Amino acid sequence: MNSSKVSLKRKIAQMFIVATPPIKNQKKIFKIIESYVDLGIGGLMLGIGGRFKFVQKQGVADIKKLQKFVFKLKKLDQSLFLAIDGEGGYDFNLFENAVPLKPSREYGLRFEKDGSTKEFERDVKNYFKIISWCGVNMNFAPVIDVAQKGYNGYISISGRSYSDKLKVVNVLSSIFIKEMQKNNIVAVGKHFPGYGPLDENPHFHLRIQKNIADFENNNLTKSTFSNAIKKDKVIGIMKGHVLSALDSKFPATLSLDIENYLRKNLNFNGLSITDELFMMALSEHYSKRDKDGIKRIVDAAKCNDILLISYPKEQDTNGRLKKVVRKHDHFQRLLNAVYDAVLKGQIPEEKINESYEKIIKYKKLLKLV
Repeated sequence: MNSSKVSLKRKIAQMFIVATPPIKNQKKIFKIIESYVDLGIGGLMLGIGGRFKFVQKQGVADIKKLQKFVFKLKKLDQSLFLAIDGEGGYDFNLFENAVPLKPSREYGLRFEKDGSTKEFERDVKNYFKIISWCGVNMNFAPVIDVAQKGYNGYISISGRSYSDKLKVVNVLSSIFIKEMQKNNIVAVGKHFPGYGPLDENPHFHLRIQKNIADFENNNLTKSTFSNAIKKDKVIGIMKGHVLSALDSKFPATLSLDIENYLRKNLNFNGLSITDELFMMALSEHYSKRDKDGIKRIVDAAKCNDILLISYPKEQDTNGRLKKVVRKHDHFQRLLNAVYDAVLKGQIPEEKINESYEKIIKYKKLLKLV
């Protein structure tokens, strides 16, 4: 794909991964997705938060139905990133009850007890064999956040973190990343610079890391991400909606300082990916001044390669979630917003070109283009 022949707007479109419509009618789903493909979209997230109504019945994914769905998507556009939330366990796991992979904490406890990774290696191998067979080529996992001492904090809920111990997280996340990428699935370590120090859910609240004073002294979260980048050659890093010592003003997802730290201090050369941009932590950051998502998408495009979006959310007068907006025009609207920002000089065109080149590099590696 000769980048000089690709229009600016289509380069920007490649930066978007958009959630599939949360409806069950296949004809309607594909009509919406076809409109995305016509605009040059880079990828799709299958479902939202590990749940995809179209292929799930009573909490169980029909993997044959999923494979057929993915096959149809590839007929529309072979080059799409097709991503899932596949951490394993009970939350953020499209394959729950279909393919056995326990919550991360259960494997962490086993390793802490006797140093064994045998069961984990077996389960991970089987998990990614099935995911690869379904045609998925990107996974927003593993969680490489280290839980708070005593295995506490937000990321300990539902056993999403392997451990509160650095070594345990490094060993198990390495196995997870290597097995995934061996199966031609882009691994995405998350949530830099770490949800471990948080007590509250960033889906609803914007908070600052509790141990921010430790960050620059090689703290646990930095070390796990550094390990994934240097040792495991992880392709993707997802940034979190969290304030930190590196930037206490802007959430990591929107922070140029965080992006520069990843690139210069940790020597990360892969894809920087936002956490889902309509999570309410960002709505809190903008103090309800960004109902249409324009501000956040422009800010995020300045410092990320991939922009992950599901659907806008409406809040009540107290800032609580009121409802999810089910209109399907948000991708085109946000794409136009980033395009206009580049034309106005708010985002350097060079930044778009750099992100586009990285995206195409990894799509070539996966033989998508």
